[in-house]
Order: sequence, then structure tokens, then C-alpha cells
Amino acid sequence: MKLISAKFQNFRLLRDLRLDFSTSADKKLTVIRASNESGKTTILNALQWALYGDDALADKGRGHRLFPIDLDIPEGRAIPISVQVDFEKPASELNRNETTRYRLIRSVEETTEGHRQNSKIELFELTEMGADRMRQPEAWVERELLPPNLRQVFFTDGDRALAFIAAGDKKKQVQEAIQSLLGLDVIESAQDHLKHTISGLRKDSKNIGSDKEFEAIVTELDEIEENTERLENESEDLQRQLQLVDQSLTDIDRNIESALLKGDQEELNRRRKRSDAELKKVRDQGKKLVSEHSQLFRKPPLFRDLLMPVLEQSLEQLDELRDQGKLPKTTIPVLEERLTGVTCICGESLDPDSEDGQRHRQHIEKLISESREADDLQKSLTDLYYGSLALNPKDVTDDQRWIAEYKRTLRDHDELRTQRVELEEELAALEVQLEAIGNTDIHALRATQQDYIAQRNRLNDTLIEHEREIARLTERHRSLAATHQNLLRQRRRGTQILARLEGTRDITQILQNSYNRITNEELQKVSRLMNTLFLEMIGADAEQGAIIQKAEISPDFNILVYGPNERALNPERDLNGASRRALTIAFILALTKVSEVAAANVIDTPLGMMDGFVKRSVLKTAIQESSQLILFLTRSEIKDCEDIIANEAGRVITITNSAHYPTILMNDPHINEPQAIRCECQDLGECVICKRRTDVEVEIQPES
Repeated sequence: MKLISAKFQNFRLLRDLRLDFSTSADKKLTVIRASNESGKTTILNALQWALYGDDALADKGRGHRLFPIDLDIPEGRAIPISVQVDFEKPASELNRNETTRYRLIRSVEETTEGHRQNSKIELFELTEMGADRMRQPEAWVERELLPPNLRQVFFTDGDRALAFIAAGDKKKQVQEAIQSLLGLDVIESAQDHLKHTISGLRKDSKNIGSDKEFEAIVTELDEIEENTERLENESEDLQRQLQLVDQSLTDIDRNIESALLKGDQEELNRRRKRSDAELKKVRDQGKKLVSEHSQLFRKPPLFRDLLMPVLEQSLEQLDELRDQGKLPKTTIPVLEERLTGVTCICGESLDPDSEDGQRHRQHIEKLISESREADDLQKSLTDLYYGSLALNPKDVTDDQRWIAEYKRTLRDHDELRTQRVELEEELAALEVQLEAIGNTDIHALRATQQDYIAQRNRLNDTLIEHEREIARLTERHRSLAATHQNLLRQRRRGTQILARLEGTRDITQILQNSYNRITNEELQKVSRLMNTLFLEMIGADAEQGAIIQKAEISPDFNILVYGPNERALNPERDLNGASRRALTIAFILALTKVSEVAAANVIDTPLGMMDGFVKRSVLKTAIQESSQLILFLTRSEIKDCEDIIANEAGRVITITNSAHYPTILMNDPHINEPQAIRCECQDLGECVICKRRTDVEVEIQPES
């Protein structure tokens, strides 16, 4: 199917717009150039609405208003909305050279409250004689045009082009697209029909014979098939759940890895508390050391060392007095002891009753009195002598000197200061790490990880049980079917039913072989071509070229990407934005090419997030592989690709939003309300309507 033209009336920004598409085999490309908010995505949505109805709109059209938002209309009035699409398709599958043209018109009336009424679809076959209305257009469109599950294949929004490779139901979307384009859904439908036929034939066999054996066998066979189908559906659902759990585990692993790179929050908190306690201890020790330092200036060693020259001289004199026997002083005690007797140490009488004794005693008492007057000084000198022994510098080692103790205090102070600074820096670094982690709780992540692992194990166990039960039921079914066939051969009416059953089973086997061949062979063709196109598109991407080695579609319809050493990559995270878009476009082009379905590929902003070689390569590959290519491109996407568009485009159309005047547009379009308008440019130039202001306008003032 090729699109010829489209006409839009009152579809949001498209108040009155007509587009003509290139249908030339040599110039397959149509470029619709438009800036953001100029109607590109609206045109894409309108085309899909025309072909697929409300199902193509967001949330199936619920709450999705179609008429222009700013349209000033009376409350309750209905606004007519319509999209007309002219297209051509081969007259028959056998003759693709002859084509028939059609006109499809979908219309509806919508009130200001968003209510729709009078919705209808009209279909005409365009001939030289005019337009012939076709009956039952809905059935014809559903039967002859692209199926709804192929809508995203042929109508692609580049900003949401990751449906086939992003998380979620990507496998289901890939599977549905491949099945539809390769005809697998038709085979599946036929297989379902044959299953019902076989079940009906078996029911007919219940009436053969009078015993209950046939009825029991047929009943059990039906139950087995019903249970097998249920278990297979449950197994498929389990596989999907496993895929989601595996995806969640991958996300959790990456989150843990990322968090661990920043630091384990629990461990960091422990380290912070430990460092904080050590810092408090160091600060307390510092305070104590400051107190000890101040006490140094009140201790005797300071005085001793400061008075060392004086002390040495004084101690020498005291030593001399000691050597002379003057220290300690003992005269008074001796004389007083003599007065207690009657004889002096010299032999003279000290008898107080004799005249000589009295005279001698008075002389001794005089000596005692004279000695006592000098005793205070002697006593002080004696005390000084004995008290100064501890201060004798000769008896003090270097380690005991005040300066040594002072140095030790300074050294301890410096060590504590170094510890304090290191601990403060460590605490600051831990705070930064904790702040970078934010609320990420690795312990909670690991707990969640274990929950997912347990869930995965449960799902795997259930899946294994299902597989064992399916195997048991299959073996039981085979045995019962053989018994059923033998019983049918023994009865005359049974041979007819048996022949029909065998014929039906033969057809079923043929269909299954066809399904397997298409799945294995055609799917591999799609996979190989997708890989070729994808690597060709990103071949010179310096960022991704050395990382991506291969892309493929697995037998269970997953799009996989591999890096060096066959290491699996996650397309959603391990590929940059340009490569993700390229992979999606490569899949779409490969699928349409292998299926040989001739239909337009309509893509909005396919070259976004791309530059350089990749952008040019994606554009050239898409033109080469598509039967008709309609691209909505911004000016930034067109940049560096002007030569390709000039050589390959059969039609270039520029769309402008009238509301962009005067901010973006240079000239007034004289339209009061926002509206997508088409200018007369036939190339990538500018005209009066679409001429834009430069990004920065500089007004040069004349010199004064």
C-alpha cells in the first residue's frame, strides 16, 4: 500500500491541510520539514486515526479531544472533523504490477465537551470514471489493509520508537509484528480451527458402539487437551513473568553496582560513627594536653632549669659549708646536753653549787645564747642544702629536663592535630559520599534482590512442574489416541471418522511444518538482515562501533544485542540514543523487506539524537530498504543530510505553525489562531511564509 495524499480538516492543529506524497519508484522519499510544535506528530496520529479509528489514539481516544483546542465555538456545538487518505494497493496478490486507487474518509463530529457523534468511515474506489462507493468499508479496511498490530511497524514516532527493544511487552510486540507480516497468525488461526475439527470428530465417535469406552476415552482426551492448553498458556505467562523478574534483577544488580561505586550506605554510616567517636576522643585528648601544657609553666623543672647557673653556684657554696662541718649545725644541742650534767667535756666542773661550776655554767649559757642568735640562718642554710639536693642539675638526666618534657608535649600535640585533621577530612569525605548516595539503601536493595531471586526460583519451580505435567499429559494423550484409533478401526462407522481424523491431522502437521519453517527460516532472514542494516547504520559510530558486535532476533522473539566476547548487552541501557533508534528502524526495515509487504514507512523524527555518519547512514539505509518512505524531519535532523535529500526526495514539504510569529517566523501569516500551514517551498529553501529568524539577532549601533 502506498500513500498518495492526505487531507485534514479540524484535526487539532490541522485545520485545513493537504499533503501529497511521492509515489515514484526512483524517488521514494517524501520529507515533511517542520519545527517542533508545528504538527508533525499530529499528522502521524491523524493518519493512524483515519486507518485504524480511535484505537490508534492514546488510551483508545478516551479523553483525547480531536478538534483544535483554542477553537472558539459555542458550548454544545459540534465541530466536523475529517481525515481523507488517498492510497493505492496491488489489484491482487498475484498481480502486483497493476494497482487500484482508493479514497478513505473517516469523519466525526465533536462537541466542546469532547463528546463524539456521527462517526463514520467511507471508502471509494477511484477510477477514470470517478469514485465508486464501496460497501462495508470497515470490514474491507480490516481485511485488506495493514492489521492493527502492525501499526507501530509502519507508523513510527521516533521519540517512542523503542517499543520493540524497551522493557515491558517488547517480546509480545516483536512476536505480533513478525507473526502478522510473515503470515504466522494465519497459520495459527488455521491450527485452532483444525483443533476444533478434531475435537468435533472425536465427539462424533462417542456414538459408535453401545459401550462407554469411546465416551470415556474422548472425554479424557478433551480434558487432556484442555489442561495441556491451560498449562501451556500458564507456562507462557510464567515465561513472561520470569523475563520481567530477570529484568528487575538486572536493574537491581545495576543499582547495587552503581550504589557500591558511590559507597555502601550502611558501611559508610558505621565508618562515620566510628570516625566521629575517634574524633571526639582525639579532641578530648587535645583538651587534656592543653591543660598539661599550661601546667608545664608551673612545675619545678622549669624553675630548676631557668635557675641552673645560680643553683650550681649556690650548691657549690653549700657543699663547702657541709665539707667544713658547718652544715648541719650541732653546737647548741651539745652544749645544752652538757648543762644537764656536772662536768664539761673539757673536764671542768659544771656543778651549780660550786663557784667554779657556777662560773663555767654561766659561760656555757652565754655561748648557747650567742649560738642561738645565729641558728636561724644556719637552719635556713641547712634546710636549703637538703632541699636543694633534688634540684641539683648534676643529678638530672637530659630526659628529665623541662625542655625535653616541653618537646614531648609539643610532639603529642602535633600528632593529635594530625589525627584530628585526618579524621575531620575522613568525616567530610564520608558525608559527601552519603550525600551522593542519597536515599539509596543498599541493604534494602539487597533485600529486594533476594525477594526477586526467591520469586524467580518459585516461578522456575512452577514452570518445571508445568513442563513435567505437560509431558505426562502428552504421553497419556498419545496412548489414548492410539487406543481410540484402534477402536475406530474395529467398527465400520469408525473407519470414516478415522479417515477424516487422519486427514485433519495430516493438514495440522503440514501447517505445523510451515509454521516451524517460517519461524526458523524467515525469522532468521529477518534477524540476519536486521543485523546487517543495524551494523551498517552505526558502523562508524566511535562511541558504539567498538562495543556492538551483533544484533539478532532469538527464536522466542526477543531482540538481542551482543558486545565483545558474545557478552549480552541491554539495548535499553547499554546503547546510546542514536543506536537505539537505529536498531528499531533496522528491525522495522528488515521485517518489511523479508515479508515483501509493500507499504509506506511513516516515521516522525527518526534522526533525533543522531549526528555525523550515523544520521546519514540511517537515512540512506532507510531510503534504500523502504518501498515508500515518509519522514517528518526538523531542521536539525536535516542538517548535514541536505545532499541526500536533494538527490533522493521526490517531494519536500514545509509545514509551519502560524503561532510562531513573531518569535520564530519573520513574516506575519495573517492567521489569528494557531494553525499548521503549508508553504510553497519545493525544496529545503525558505519563502515568505516559512522564513525564520536567526537564533541570535545582533543590532549594531553606529558609533557616536
